[in-house]
Amino acid sequence: MNFKTTLIILVIFILLGGVYFLFGRPSPDAEQSKADMQKIREVYALNKDKIRQIRLSFKDKSYQPLMLAKNADSIWQLTTPFTADADLPKIDEMLQDLLEKKVKQTLEAEDLAQYGLQPPNIRIELWTAGESPAKTFLIGDKTVNYSVYTKEQSESHIFLIESSALDDFTKSPSDLRDRNVFKFSPAEVATLRLQVTGHPEIRCEKQVALNPDTTGEAGEWKMIQPVKAKADTRAVEAMVSALDGLKVVVFEADGEYDPADYGLAQPRITVALQFTVDDRIQELQIGNDVGTPDRIYVARSEHRAVYAVNKEIYTKLNKTVFDLRNKWVIDFQRTATHRFAIRQGDSNIVCQKNANGEWEITAPVALQADEAAVDDLLFGVDALKVVAFVDDQPKSLQSYGLDSPSIKASFMVPDTEPAVLLVGKVKGDNIYVKAQNTEPVFLVKKELLDLVGVGVAGLRDKQILDFDSDAAAKIVLKHGSVNLTCQKQGTNWRLTHPVQERAKNGAVRGIIQQINRLTVEAFLAVSPPITSTGFDVPEVQLVVTLKDQTKHLLEIGKLADDEHYYGRLQNLPDTVFLLKKGTTKISKRRWTICGQRRTKRKSNWQ
Repeated sequence: MNFKTTLIILVIFILLGGVYFLFGRPSPDAEQSKADMQKIREVYALNKDKIRQIRLSFKDKSYQPLMLAKNADSIWQLTTPFTADADLPKIDEMLQDLLEKKVKQTLEAEDLAQYGLQPPNIRIELWTAGESPAKTFLIGDKTVNYSVYTKEQSESHIFLIESSALDDFTKSPSDLRDRNVFKFSPAEVATLRLQVTGHPEIRCEKQVALNPDTTGEAGEWKMIQPVKAKADTRAVEAMVSALDGLKVVVFEADGEYDPADYGLAQPRITVALQFTVDDRIQELQIGNDVGTPDRIYVARSEHRAVYAVNKEIYTKLNKTVFDLRNKWVIDFQRTATHRFAIRQGDSNIVCQKNANGEWEITAPVALQADEAAVDDLLFGVDALKVVAFVDDQPKSLQSYGLDSPSIKASFMVPDTEPAVLLVGKVKGDNIYVKAQNTEPVFLVKKELLDLVGVGVAGLRDKQILDFDSDAAAKIVLKHGSVNLTCQKQGTNWRLTHPVQERAKNGAVRGIIQQINRLTVEAFLAVSPPITSTGFDVPEVQLVVTLKDQTKHLLEIGKLADDEHYYGRLQNLPDTVFLLKKGTTKISKRRWTICGQRRTKRKSNWQ
């Protein structure tokens, strides 16, 4: 035999050895049809819900053996290598993946080692009842057809299942551990205790029922330490919600550890929740920042474990008394308010709703109220918030100007005690206030005066004239040297001065409607001198006479500023208001479309 022949035989021998190594282990020539395949749960009569304990062991020693067991409440827990809550959906998914795997083929085998089954890559022991496992499955090597060799320990044969079983059961403790830092129902939280370093301890308690000794409704929070006051229910519940949703990013330490290594020997924040069901307490401590950005160390005081979580929890829990205290100054039902009174100095303004639900000023004069202005006042006071808590039990109100308040505003709701706001001295950009029926003194923004100090001028209806346009019988306009008069004859309008001719009915009606829609920009609380307003020589005088001989005379004076003219009605000479420049186009130019064009001349006023 020459060398060439010997080499060929050697190559063939090597190839045959490789083929045996890859394919020589017993394997089916063709898999069973999918219709004939049974699931593991069917073959071995396993019910997922009856499995009470799982043990996973690995040939790879870098993976720790795991033991999982249901507790007395049938909740899965990790018991080895340490005790911790398990991730219930992941346990359920893992069991589901195993029991739903289909047995592709069974075959007899004597040497288990050649299939990776002695020792197995993974040993899965399942308990349903009793001291011994009900079934033990061995997971071996993968085959070339996306399967893995599997064996039930008590049987002599082996079988093939999908190779994904290797990934499904190659787990670390962190993979199967519950990442919820807390497990509770927010509705069951009864008290919250918060200790932030450098600040007094805060205790808040949820109202559980209405009784004569409590104020507020069930579900609302009150602060009982360091002061007794209403709590900001939304702020407290936001903290509870943040704790309920807190997730572990990394399990840092279990069992014995030095709290000082994590800043937990003296926590920056400690928050504790107590529950209504069994009075149990769950506490969280917040320590140092983790080296990884945006993470922070936390620990549950009743658990021997340290977690890394997202740092935003620090911001959500880093609260002061001011943050968690109710900041509403007075409490009244804005939409149910039917009457209010504002006393300021010698002025006492009373507004109330009439039978049609419209607001009217009833004192010191009877006037139609401006619905928008009233709504702004009620909404502003209802939304009034504290910028500083000054004194919860003041010995004297004199220093705050509240012994003789500058403004006293009372808001009435049927069958309810009035909500009364007292307004005191100004301090910088703020002003002292208090509710009449409570002790605490607060500071609020000085803009409050713009709401409650508007007077009759700010609350009255801003429409200047309100009459039936069809009732107009005569219109007179005096503007500089121009004196124009339009008279209604039957259903038609005529220009009667300075010339007599037929007027354009549509144009006159448009002017009347414009006059009737004319609104005030603002009423002035104090009327300026007549020489300042220009009413001694008005720029414009407009008289509308109705069929019943009622006259409405509007006078427009000088420019008050770059945007407004002074205005007044003749029957209310002391009530001066501002008209926005350009609000009306009543001018000589507008009147020329009714009369002769020869009367047209340039006008400044618009």
